[in-house]
Amino acid sequence: MSLNDDERFAAPPLDRSAVEVTDILRFSVCRPRRDIAMMLVDGEIDLCTAPSFRDQLCRVFGAGSVMIVLDLSPVTFMGAAGLRVLVDAQTQAEKTRRRMVLITEARCVDRALEVTGLAPSFHRVRSLGAALADGAVGYEETA
Repeated sequence: MSLNDDERFAAPPLDRSAVEVTDILRFSVCRPRRDIAMMLVDGEIDLCTAPSFRDQLCRVFGAGSVMIVLDLSPVTFMGAAGLRVLVDAQTQAEKTRRRMVLITEARCVDRALEVTGLAPSFHRVRSLGAALADGAVGYEETA
């Protein structure tokens, strides 16, 4: 009995429950100011980790901050699924009259945004200080 090429190289379907995404993608959320939520994303954003990335972003948006800062500087890979999450998050930010700022020191993130033509759709800065210095959104008045 001989197997054809399709049968020989066919892999069993991926069991997503067996994939440990916590080793690939990590999140940390903090509030540098009362009106700003910042989420640090560390690792690879691909087809397997994008759902987790989306879930975490939904939680951040649910907190009701005026400005959302996504620190993507530790990201080591940004795939199409991750870009889709960013586009959806930007759309949500605009619908809810919030500002989303990306910290994009990682070449892979900047490159993915640039080659797809998405770069102009996002406000990108190189540091948290630059995001906080943006007085257009998130300015707190003192009494």
